[in-house]
Amino acid sequence: MKELRGIWHRLHEKLLREKNRSPVVSAILTLMTGTMISQIVIFIFQIFINRIYTDYEKGLFGIYGTITSFVIAVAALRFDVTQMLPKSDTVARVLKKIATRSIVVSSFLTSLFCIIFSKFLEDRYHQSQELSKWLMISGLTVFLVAEITNIQYWLTRKERFGALASNQVLQSTSIVFFQLIMGLLWKGGLVGLITGTIMGQLVGFVAIKIRTPELRGPIPDNAPSMLSLMRRYRKMPLLNGPNVLVDSVRNMGINLLIGSVAVAALGQFQLAWAIMQVPVGLIAGSVSQVFLKKLAVVEHGKMSGLVRFTLIRAAFAAIGPFALLFVLAPWLFPFVFGAQWDQAGYFAQALTPWLYMTVLTSPISNIFVVTENQRRMLIFAVLYCVVPLLWLWFSPLTLLPTVFALGGLMALMLGVMLLLAWKCAVDFDRKPPASESSIS
Repeated sequence: MKELRGIWHRLHEKLLREKNRSPVVSAILTLMTGTMISQIVIFIFQIFINRIYTDYEKGLFGIYGTITSFVIAVAALRFDVTQMLPKSDTVARVLKKIATRSIVVSSFLTSLFCIIFSKFLEDRYHQSQELSKWLMISGLTVFLVAEITNIQYWLTRKERFGALASNQVLQSTSIVFFQLIMGLLWKGGLVGLITGTIMGQLVGFVAIKIRTPELRGPIPDNAPSMLSLMRRYRKMPLLNGPNVLVDSVRNMGINLLIGSVAVAALGQFQLAWAIMQVPVGLIAGSVSQVFLKKLAVVEHGKMSGLVRFTLIRAAFAAIGPFALLFVLAPWLFPFVFGAQWDQAGYFAQALTPWLYMTVLTSPISNIFVVTENQRRMLIFAVLYCVVPLLWLWFSPLTLLPTVFALGGLMALMLGVMLLLAWKCAVDFDRKPPASESSIS
């Protein structure tokens, strides 16, 4: 025990030295700490949550989450991430306002769409009237999550990584806490999952609004108009927006195709996906936030070095956890979450190659935006969407072997994305610096 305390003490001192020496390492460690706490809390709560809810109920909730996530990804028309680009905070605040207005419209249209097509959803998913009723208020989830993300980009721009990390912990903890409490009150059911989720998202929204009082004040009179900035940054919704839309179609399509086979199978798949996101979120999420800020200001000639630095460290950080999960997942899931979740362990094993490559590609995915190669990324995104959906639709195999093949196929495609990102970095380093824009 004394030796373990000594090892921990030396490791802690080393991390502190690295944090004090490098602002990049400091930011990554701050976000990683918040992400780690969030993931640990989520994992612990999931042990109890998945003993309250059935795989069928989690499958219905997965459909709700799939539809809302699809809209959330494009709700701000990418003007949220555009806040990172201008030098002026005033310009960034106007872009944030544009994003908020887009989110409000998207949220309203989401609920309207679900009201209009409620009968179709009932027929598609085994006459689930309860699901179609909850989808009618799905716009609320879209607004809360999309606006939280919008403000998170502002915090990233201001390098307030401590506030970002603490809000992340609060929101994640609140969601699983309320899911557990509502599940106990309602004895499971879709009502517990959705109301618990919305309550947790509301806590995260209120908290992040309190942390950013500067966004509540009036924008200076000399600020550029929203229309002029929408024209200036039109490439974001026109070129980068379709990339995100295609990614959302892929994620939605995969979940809905699995759910069309069996809603319970989607519940098993959703649990596997959620738990496998723990190492993905811990390693890739923290690095991505900091890497995006560095990409936005990196000088010509230094981007390829930054990409190499990030990839090597992400690869070595992820190999151990994912190798362990691949071996242990079929035994670990039913042991931790209960015997009914036996298939989730095999789904997790199937997803391992894909999600390992996701760890490598997530930090550098924004390189296409920064280097203005959105068109190149769009072509890849279309293929990355079409290939898995065609495979799921036409696969002659049963569901589990189909998902195993899907995991390998998606890992190979992300390898292609790494090569494309490296090409963007090399091309960027070879170009001379461009002249400053008139709007900064």
